[in-house]
Amino acid sequence: MQFGNSNQMFPVFFGVWIVLGLASTGFFFFNKNAGLKRKVWPPFMVITGLLFIGFSLAIGIPGNALYLMVPAVVLITLLNLRSAHFCNACGATIQTQNPFSKRTFCSKCGAKLER
Repeated sequence: MQFGNSNQMFPVFFGVWIVLGLASTGFFFFNKNAGLKRKVWPPFMVITGLLFIGFSLAIGIPGNALYLMVPAVVLITLLNLRSAHFCNACGATIQTQNPFSKRTFCSKCGAKLER
């Protein structure tokens, strides 16, 4: 595989993204351990952002695009970190649609959410 060859790298990128999506859905939505999810969520989001940037470069996106891509990925990562909540009572993963409003109660069981 040649670095920067989009015809060869895109299927790898697509496959990794599907596996990552399925594995993270399985872990974050079916695992009931809220404490573990709180520990795993931040590094998972950072690694996912770095992986996206790395694959983008490997596919052949010009280096100049990093001036726009890196701030966008950082912003999206921060918004994703802020929008996820994990209920201690039922273990549910709650994603808020508006990351600027704070969720205080679990939409699944009604328990008070902690950060």
